[in-house]
Amino acid sequence: MKNCAEQPRCRELLSERKWAFALILLVVLLNPVFYFMADDVTWRDKCYAWLTCLFTVGALSGACLLWKARGTKVYLTVLFLLSLAPNIVVWSYLYLSNIYMWGDMFWVIFGSYTSEAKEYISQFIPWELGLAVVVYVGAGLLCILKSRPVRRIASDKRKPLYAASLLVVAAVAGFQYLSRAVPVIDFYKSYLFFTVENRTFMQEKEMHRRTDIKVGCSLPDTTNHVFVVLIGESASTCHMSLYGYPRKTTPRMDARAGELDVFTDAVTPDTHTIGVMKKILTFANHAHPEYYHSKASIVELFDAAGFETYWISNQVFLSKWGGSYGVIASLSDHVYDLSVANRPDGVVLPVFRDVLHDGIAGNKIIFIHLMGNHHSYEARYPDEFEHFDHRRDGDLPDAGFRTDKMKSVIDAYDNSILYGDFVYESLLSALEETDASSCMLFFSDHGEEIYDTRKSSGHHMSNVYPCQSRVPLVLWRSARYRQENPHIVIDTALSCSTENIIHAVSTLCGLAHADYNPALSIFSPAYVAPDTRLVGNEDYRNILKKVAHQGTAVK
Repeated sequence: MKNCAEQPRCRELLSERKWAFALILLVVLLNPVFYFMADDVTWRDKCYAWLTCLFTVGALSGACLLWKARGTKVYLTVLFLLSLAPNIVVWSYLYLSNIYMWGDMFWVIFGSYTSEAKEYISQFIPWELGLAVVVYVGAGLLCILKSRPVRRIASDKRKPLYAASLLVVAAVAGFQYLSRAVPVIDFYKSYLFFTVENRTFMQEKEMHRRTDIKVGCSLPDTTNHVFVVLIGESASTCHMSLYGYPRKTTPRMDARAGELDVFTDAVTPDTHTIGVMKKILTFANHAHPEYYHSKASIVELFDAAGFETYWISNQVFLSKWGGSYGVIASLSDHVYDLSVANRPDGVVLPVFRDVLHDGIAGNKIIFIHLMGNHHSYEARYPDEFEHFDHRRDGDLPDAGFRTDKMKSVIDAYDNSILYGDFVYESLLSALEETDASSCMLFFSDHGEEIYDTRKSSGHHMSNVYPCQSRVPLVLWRSARYRQENPHIVIDTALSCSTENIIHAVSTLCGLAHADYNPALSIFSPAYVAPDTRLVGNEDYRNILKKVAHQGTAVK
């Protein structure tokens, strides 16, 4: 092999594949070039990533020597097509957020749906990225078309070369620390884990259907009870006047402040919907993620307690993978998927009223999952809620970095909060009219950062800031419910995380079951505030230090 490079045949063999080698370099080595943009990758990780990518280039280039013209073109075409989605996703996310996407961070994409992806592209993808994608695709196609090798490596060297190339690729794919450096491997590896996870979950749910879950209920039989769990989307306390935001974005909730229990120190367990919903709908938490599979979901608990269960959603959840949590929603007795209408959250109001007056006697629990304040923000409210305008009112400070375009995004987001306030009030008014013993618990899956303390918008999965972490947690209780349940403890200053919401809801609804832990229920006298609250993988105390270091006060 050492003398091979000096032989004319070997030089010609390599020269014929210069375009093939160029494509492989394009597919693999552009990734570490962009690592300098990543705030969440250390220099040590960057060095290891470079070495991993160089070995991967060598392995893929060696495999390229095994075929002649047709085989090489097929190989390059498959490799390029496989690289498109992973590389474009990773580069785009790096460009937009300075965060390197890898591993189960891709699950957010796998669990998303087409309309959401379109909205994200229209809202956040700048023209520079679109141009870069066009250039990348054009360069790849050029390399494939120009590649016309007529020779391949000698037959006695094919098996060793094939084995060596396969060994390197297998090693990169087998070790997570290595595969994260090569998106074309890491992306599909993550997708495989995602499909296995969902298949396992479906099997577990079928097992639960056949399991006798013992749940008691201490509510009096003489009264019908209606409980509503209202789950918002991307609602940030940093933009709610109920929590001190200067703009009057929640005037209806503000007017009801004396009737509401407004918890001021609630944080989310994660910054993306799938990660949050897997925790709030089951007993899974950071300490025991396996409970997602092994224990009953919140819907199954109420079903076992004899409640009529309802799920009203303006988010798609009955998709191919059910959004990873849609399978739980589908276990409800009555399921309403309103997302097909592609309308603002007011679409849930007539269905909610019908459910309240459907004539079914007994206790009810109604889960409502809103589209809330998800990007694109301007699509979340009708035209009549186009209220906030920084150009007209001059009420948004520059904060040292905000451009006019950023302020316009804040306007749209605040308008979506204002509309969400209207939807909340409308739901609450309808519930009040039933004169039942009832309560409604509202919280958001996660927060949102809208150029609050830095040039960033959205809910990133790492390098998390406070406005992405804090969520509204608001409880309303009817007069009859208050009379029947004087034991409910309310201390709105308590620190909590919504990852334990299943215990809190169990307390509100008088459920008794083997997995109930009163120390995790914020409405129980036995509640113990956690020492550590994780948002994703970050300690919330460290998240707060980020803005303290900037000298920025976040309301």
